[in-house]
Amino acid sequence: MDTLPKDPAMLVSAVNMLLRDDEFDTLESLCCNFDTEPLALRRQLLLEGYTYDERQRQMRPVGYNGADGANRDSMEVAHSFFHQKWNIYKASTMDWQKDDIEQAIASYVATMPPSLLQTLSCGREGFLQQHHNFADDLRFATEALEKILF
Repeated sequence: MDTLPKDPAMLVSAVNMLLRDDEFDTLESLCCNFDTEPLALRRQLLLEGYTYDERQRQMRPVGYNGADGANRDSMEVAHSFFHQKWNIYKASTMDWQKDDIEQAIASYVATMPPSLLQTLSCGREGFLQQHHNFADDLRFATEALEKILF
């Protein structure tokens, strides 16, 4: 295989096959071989409803076991909160209002199921907690949850 497939279902299948057959020992080594950023691949597949399980070394449907806290209820609560805050944030012209939203989201993130945060962040440190990435992170989290839930 010279390139990774574009079709999401084929891409998940190819990634899982390459990892399962021990052709690559990590998602990062697989991505390096195909000149793909691991974070970009994880984000692309999250928008299709798949998350990478480090322990099993495979892409799995989001919330596949539910026991880790990334269940439908926790995703709906997160989506509702993020969606509301994103709509205000993106339309706001007031820095203080945006700062208040960043603080509210940071407080919420501290209490949400760690596995859900891990899923949405695709493993990136500081997700939804750093000012310089906040708008992109909140937009992505809202979009990912919408695609997963609806």
